[in-house]
Amino acid sequence: MIEIGSLRLDLISDGHFEDDADTFVRRCTEEHTPPHVKVRAKGRIRVGFNSLLMRGQGRTIVVDPGTGDKPRPELADSYRLEWPRRFLPTLAEMDVRREDVDTVILTHLHWDHAGACTGTDETGHVVPTFPNARYVVQSKEVEAARRDIASGDLRSYMPDDFEPLITAGKLDLMEGDGEVHPGISVRWVDGHCAGLQIVLIGDGKQPGAVYLSDLIPTTAQVPLDCYLSYDLNVERLSAEKERILDEAATRHDLLMFVHAPRLRAGYLVRHSGGGYGVDAREV
Repeated sequence: MIEIGSLRLDLISDGHFEDDADTFVRRCTEEHTPPHVKVRAKGRIRVGFNSLLMRGQGRTIVVDPGTGDKPRPELADSYRLEWPRRFLPTLAEMDVRREDVDTVILTHLHWDHAGACTGTDETGHVVPTFPNARYVVQSKEVEAARRDIASGDLRSYMPDDFEPLITAGKLDLMEGDGEVHPGISVRWVDGHCAGLQIVLIGDGKQPGAVYLSDLIPTTAQVPLDCYLSYDLNVERLSAEKERILDEAATRHDLLMFVHAPRLRAGYLVRHSGGGYGVDAREV
């Protein structure tokens, strides 16, 4: 737990899954490593998922609730998802009712970030998980998700994660950067997907916190030339990272890494020769 102004922040694990090392580790390594050096020791790696709960100012806010509990056996098998997922049960253990959540900020709509936006009721219908919340997402992300789904590509987006929110009138569309609540804003960043937004916490002057989502999902992607095979535009991504990291280092912001299994948060340390390291912190 950390406090930023009047806000209490809890970074909560939704559990682990596995992904191909070729997909998730530092893609830049192959370009800078001599041919005789073995870059990867195994084909699969363990990946985390860290959702954010913010409380204060009379509000209860969730950022990226994770996979959720809708049955998806093919995904569970393919990614070896730990089941049941942990975020929603942890909220209950913390005495946070789903009805208490008034805002859900979605950095984007990929299934591992947005799956928990909806669940099934006793009749089997898909309904919003947090019935009293507004769900905040970039409008261009909804357009991209619908476009992929219409083309038959269901690898990243699942319609029942967000279409029921639209039907219920609960989706709040952002057009670029904007304030969600006092001291909480989103910034649109390009590169990973069409509508990725990161979450900035604080007044922008004093040290705050940044939920980086898939802009920089783990500390392995902190170097500007490191990226995921999922990223759509690595040149644009690198430029976005350089800007965000420079701001965070200048303000001494706490960085939160969505897919880190262990080093989930920390502060940037500037290297004398250029680049950054991360000083780990418990959250």
